[in-house]
Amino acid sequence: MQITTTLGPVTVLAISGSIDSATFFDLVKEADEALSTGHARLVLDLSGVDYVGSGGLMALQSIASRAASQDGKMVLCSVGQQVSKIFSLAGFSKMLDIFPDTAAAKASFD
Repeated sequence: MQITTTLGPVTVLAISGSIDSATFFDLVKEADEALSTGHARLVLDLSGVDYVGSGGLMALQSIASRAASQDGKMVLCSVGQQVSKIFSLAGFSKMLDIFPDTAAAKASFD
């Protein structure tokens, strides 16, 4: 898994690869670095993600909770069909805000 972080008024973490039990800690660590510097408005761009396992689902829930505890929010965008199915089965599509692209996700903070 690779993560590219773009800090700003709305911080974007562009993720590629799989978010699973072997990689989820890296995602949590990267998000924590952004959150610890006051960037609590997060967009996770999942356009490059091909799989999310149970560890990834826990990581997303943890990041969303941490952002909310800092008066921020985490949203997702560009979720592929395979990952969307996983989110639906796990009930995450109802718990998290998901947008079609980065621009729409960023605009949701206005």
